[in-house]
Parts: sequence; C-alpha cells; structure tokens
Amino acid sequence: MVTPTETTHENDKEEPAAIVNTVAVQGSPNRLVLNRDGTRLYVASSTLPQGITVIDTATFSVLTTIGDIGSPIWLAMHPWAPLLYASDNSQASNTPITVIDTLTDTVSDQIKGFTTVHGFALDSNGTNLYVADYGRSEVVVINTANHQRITATHVRYPRDIAIAPGNARSHVASGSDGWTSIHLGTNRVVTQTSTVAGQPASIAHARFNARVYITYRDRGEVYIGNTSTAQVSTILAGLLSPYQVAFHTIFELAYITETDGNRVSILNTRIQAVTSTVQGFDKPRGIVVTPNGRFAYVANIGNGTVSQVRL
Repeated sequence: MVTPTETTHENDKEEPAAIVNTVAVQGSPNRLVLNRDGTRLYVASSTLPQGITVIDTATFSVLTTIGDIGSPIWLAMHPWAPLLYASDNSQASNTPITVIDTLTDTVSDQIKGFTTVHGFALDSNGTNLYVADYGRSEVVVINTANHQRITATHVRYPRDIAIAPGNARSHVASGSDGWTSIHLGTNRVVTQTSTVAGQPASIAHARFNARVYITYRDRGEVYIGNTSTAQVSTILAGLLSPYQVAFHTIFELAYITETDGNRVSILNTRIQAVTSTVQGFDKPRGIVVTPNGRFAYVANIGNGTVSQVRL
C-alpha cells in the first residue's frame, strides 16, 4: 500500500509532503492549470487586479500576467495545442469563454452564446469542450476546431464537469440533479444519481479507479460515487470547506483543499480515508499535481499566493 510519505523519486521517500515555496500573484487566486509538460502554471484571479498569472515552474517565478480578459474563474488547458480556455464571469449573464494562445499569452478568440458559465472540461483528445451553462441548465458541447456549438444536454443548474478517462462519459455535478452521467457518443443522460443536499464546488474523476469525487463546501463533505454502479461509494465528512480534489499521477492518492481549514488533506483512494494533512495554507482553493507527481500547486485566495508542495 502506498503511504502519504512516499514520493515519485527515490531520495525523498522519507520526507513528508510539505510546502517548499510560495510566490505572490495578483488579485485573489482561485483556480489553476498546468500546460502539458508542466513547465507553465496558469493562475486565475477574478478579483482586482483581475487576470491570469503565468508562472515558470522551473524557477517558480512569475513570467507575465494576462490582463483585459474580464474576471476569469474557470480554466481548462488543451491537451496538446497551445490553447487555454478561461471563463469571464465579470457579469451575471452572457458569460463568454476566452481562448488564449499560450505561445504568446494573448487572446486568440472568444466563444459566446452561453448564459452563465460555470465549470468546463476538454476531452483527452482536445476535440470537444464541455461547458456547464448554469443559467440555461445545459451542458453545451463546443467543437474546438472552429469553436462552434455542436449540441446541448439538459441538466438542471450544472456546476462543474469531469471527463472520464477514455472519453466514454462526462460526469456533471449539480445542486438540483446531483450527479449526472452523460454518454459522450450520443450526448444523452445515462444515469442520474442523488448525492447530498447543497451546492457542489467541484467534481473530479479518479485516475486509477471508477470513481468521481464531488466537494460540498457548505456541508464539509466529499461525495465519492462509484461510476460502475452509479451509486455512492462513501462520503467523507468532517472536512473544513473542501473545495477541489486532485490526484497523484502515479500513486493511489488524492489531495483535497480545505479552505476553512487552511490545509490540504491527503486521501488514500484505495481505502477511501484521509491519512495525513499538509498545513500552512491561507484559504486554499484550486490544486493541481505536476505530470511527474513530484509537486502540487495550490492557490491561496486568502493572501494572494500560490504554494509549491513537495509530494
């Protein structure tokens, strides 16, 4: 069994997970994504000064800030093309998605026609972008080749989306419909499962097993659903405002940011139990793990910083 102190590199196996570096970014950092090779980290700040901060992960220093893109909250990185998708939630309706060329860090396009964009996700091929249009109660499919709308599936007030490995299904978290599974070949609802009362903050699909993880900040819970049976696997309770879940790229471990606990909990996904925590954050929100599994990056909305965490 993998323990939380094990890492991907031999010399650090006895060192526990810990914050090793911190860098200041503008505004209040919320969500973040890495590019394909993990050399650039993109951090969205939706409050003044708004924008996306670009961090060089080799030196862990700020390279530039992408401004004039409204109030970015949700992010998705194309799996192979130099394209970053960012929502502009500066207004309550008619939310656009801005397309950023990451070679030049400039805006290359804008996708419109939504009501209120919440979460979105790309399939592993980067062919389609799946958008949770909360205001219209739809999951919209966008063709990334021309950024045109393909179709939409009705889901009441969708909040976030995760794509299953292999692109067979998308999984949608909603405050009204709970957990909805959609077949990506037909874009039809396959299953709809009641979860818990409350508004979900995020949903993530595990790397190594058939489970989805839905965070409920207001309840202090993470709902874990078995995607094979479309039923609850377990519910983690007693967490302090859980926000986002990220998975190790090699080991059966997940990391949960707890905003009100100023910590990241380490979850053994095999036994579905929290085994350790990393302390020292300031209202942590978004989290992402590097492709080699050596580090995680955490956005601290409390003090406007991003933490580098040795795993």
